[in-house]
Formats: sequence, structure tokens, C-alpha cells
Amino acid sequence: MNRLIFLLPFLLLLASACSAPQPVVEVPPSGTPFATPTFLPTASHTHTLTPTLPATATATPILIEGTLTIKVNVRSGPGTSFATLGLLNAGEKVRITYRDTTSSWYQILFPASSEGSGWVAAQFVQVAAGTQVPLLATPTPTGPTGRVMQRLNVRSGPGLTFDSLGVLESAAVVALTGKNSTASWFQIDYPAGPGGRGWVTAQYLQTDAASLPVLDDYGTPVASGTLGPTAVPVTPTSTVGPAFADNDSPANPAVRVSFSFSGTRQFTYSSQVSAPAGDPDDWIEFTPYALNPAPARLVFSLGCSGNDTLTVEIWQGGSLLPGWGSLACGDSGKMITLPAGLPYEVRLLPAAGQGLRLVDYVLTVQNLP
Repeated sequence: MNRLIFLLPFLLLLASACSAPQPVVEVPPSGTPFATPTFLPTASHTHTLTPTLPATATATPILIEGTLTIKVNVRSGPGTSFATLGLLNAGEKVRITYRDTTSSWYQILFPASSEGSGWVAAQFVQVAAGTQVPLLATPTPTGPTGRVMQRLNVRSGPGLTFDSLGVLESAAVVALTGKNSTASWFQIDYPAGPGGRGWVTAQYLQTDAASLPVLDDYGTPVASGTLGPTAVPVTPTSTVGPAFADNDSPANPAVRVSFSFSGTRQFTYSSQVSAPAGDPDDWIEFTPYALNPAPARLVFSLGCSGNDTLTVEIWQGGSLLPGWGSLACGDSGKMITLPAGLPYEVRLLPAAGQGLRLVDYVLTVQNLP
């Protein structure tokens, strides 16, 4: 009896210890460095975790950053024949989305345009070495097409009284979708127009399309042989639009280039000028170099299109430079010598004449060693 009384406290203590949950220690296998024991929770509390799923990503175009090396025109398409949408200054950052099939032009984000994008010459955009700009494949129209022979207005209907929707540049290729009853106007694919269509005069459109459907003023097909509202012939005339006013000047030229033996030796610049409305002149500044005290040797080429020609002047130090020679539309590889190390400004303006004169030009200047 005395022995049971002695063991009773010990048995009570042992029962208390067995009823409490004990931590379980995970022992690493033999040879594994000992880790901090992991205490497994008891099953009295169960937690259900709901995983958080990432939001579905929306595909966005790859944007490549570039820096403009000179002041450039932003155009509606990859070429100098496309309309000017605006100007960007040297040093500005641009975000490139695509290149054209020749890799000569980059498409960039340009919020000022209705499409939100525009095109700039690739040679004036500096990108990181090794950057691969994706190609924008332009689909080829499968139906009849026409080639614009002169800068024309696109109108909302087949006649000069309809609203102007925009301008097509010379050499632009358009997809034809119909014609009016006298075949004096063609309907074309034009995304900015009502229903994605527009109208251009046939007089300045080169095409061999003869089987286009006949449409009325609203673009609705009419019965064969039925004359629509435009049955009275109208002599179409091309509409010449003024050039975009870029507000350049001798103090703020459109281009400022310094030639050097180890750096830039040639540049090409294209734009438009018009008078008496629009952009009356362009100013382009360059500083030539020479490897010895002799004058710098410069090679000029000037290509022009439009309904007028250009007057070309060279200025230095705020004054018209005399005796430098001459440069005219159509000149190619013309040598002109000038003292090196001084900044010069080339001024291009339409020649004197009547009415609105518009000239598209491409100027190339090369500094020979």
C-alpha cells in the first residue's frame, strides 16, 4: 500500500505528459548536415490557401528606343513621297515599332497623327548596337491599283464640291474599288474616309483598270448603263496643297550638320516648300572641313518634283554669299568649293511665279576628303 502511494504522483505526472501534443522533429538522413527542426502543427487547425493567379497579360508591340541625330520630317509612309505629318528635333527620343522592307525607314509612335504613328528616315535615328527592328510586312493590294501622278486631294465624293479628306503624294499607289458613271473619278481604299473609302480625280491617276463597278455619290453600285448623279462631265483638276510650315530660320535651321574626316561626310535631307502659302523656304546649315588649308570640296545633288522649280542660295554669317556658283533642280554631283571651318546655310525657296507653287526636293551634300 505504501508502495502505491509512493508511485501515484509519478503516474499522474506521466499521464499529463502523454496527453500534451509533442513536437515532431524531422531528422535528416545520415551524412546530411543537421538542419533546424521543423515543428509540424497539430491537426486541430486547418488553413485553406487560395492561390492568387497572375492577371492575363495583354500583348503589346515591342518598342525600341532611338535618338534622332538631326531634325527630321515625320511622314505618313516610308518614303519622301508621303505627306509630312510634323517635325521632330535633333536629340529627341523616339519609340520605334517597325522598319520597312528596305530598312530605310522606321515607323515610330507619333501621337500628333491621326493613326498615332509616322515614319522617319532610318539613317537619322541612332539605336543601340545590335538592335534588330522588326519588319512591317505591307500587304500587296490584290485588286486593281493606280499610281498617283501628281499631288492630289482625296475627297468624300466624286467631285470638287465634296470635302477634302487628305492628300495623296506623287508616286503613291492606291487600291481602286470603283468609279463614277463617267469614269472621271475613282473610289479608293482610304482608311481615314467614311467607310474606309475616298475619291480621287482620274485625270492624274495612272491605271489600266477598266472593269471597276460604277458607283453613285454615296458609293452604292448602280445598274449597268444607268447614269448616276455625276453623269454631267466635269473637267477634273489636280489640287496642289501647301507645304507644312516648319518655321525654320537661319538661327533655327531644319538641319545642322558638322562634317569631319572621322565622322559625318554626307547627309541627305528631303522636304517641301511652297509659295505664297505654306512653308516659304527651308534653311539647312552645314560646316565643312578640309585636311589642309585648301578650301573644302563639296558635292551637291538636288532632285525636285512638283509644279515649280527652286531658287537656291548660300548664306554665311547672316549675309548672302556671293560668287559661290549655282545649284538647280536636276543637278547631280556638282562640285562647289568653300572655305572650311565656317558654318553655311543653304536656303531653298520656290522660284517666282503665279499661283500656289509647291516643290518636293531631295538635297544631298557630300564633303570630300
